[in-house]
Amino acid sequence: MGFLTVTRREGENLRLTIDPDVDTEKLLRLLLRDGITIHLNRPPRNGHIRIGIEAPQQVKISREELIEN
Repeated sequence: MGFLTVTRREGENLRLTIDPDVDTEKLLRLLLRDGITIHLNRPPRNGHIRIGIEAPQQVKISREELIEN
């Protein structure tokens, strides 16, 4: 499992994707066993929210503004 923490403002998004070359059976077993955990922690300033995401390494977590359409 990997862990990533990011800060987001209202209206900003995250996208979780899976690489097409991933062994989907292995990933499904990991997800069924461990799932994906999302931690929310709001600091007392600036209206930002810190989000921690714990997911299998095969799940890519991206800030939506960095994804090309």
